[in-house]
Amino acid sequence: MRAERDIALCAVADAGIRSKVMNAMIQKRIPYAEEWHKVPLLRRRKYEGAKEVCIIVTHHDQADQAKAQIQAMDDVVSSRVYFDLKGLTGLS
Repeated sequence: MRAERDIALCAVADAGIRSKVMNAMIQKRIPYAEEWHKVPLLRRRKYEGAKEVCIIVTHHDQADQAKAQIQAMDDVVSSRVYFDLKGLTGLS
């Protein structure tokens, strides 16, 4: 369950990428949590065909720092992290 000041930051479809993102956030002491959401059939192409994606949730005050940390990672990782969460179940 998400706290009132937490926001959905991004989605990750690949377990290896997810673990690299989580490790980067731990190293920078950025608080986070995970939520799993089903991907609607027509949106799966965007998320590498995944049926579910991991939504990374962080505190509102840490969101800019977390986003900058993810975008600073190498292109192999940052290109597979999705900040546009439109169309996922329960998110806008």
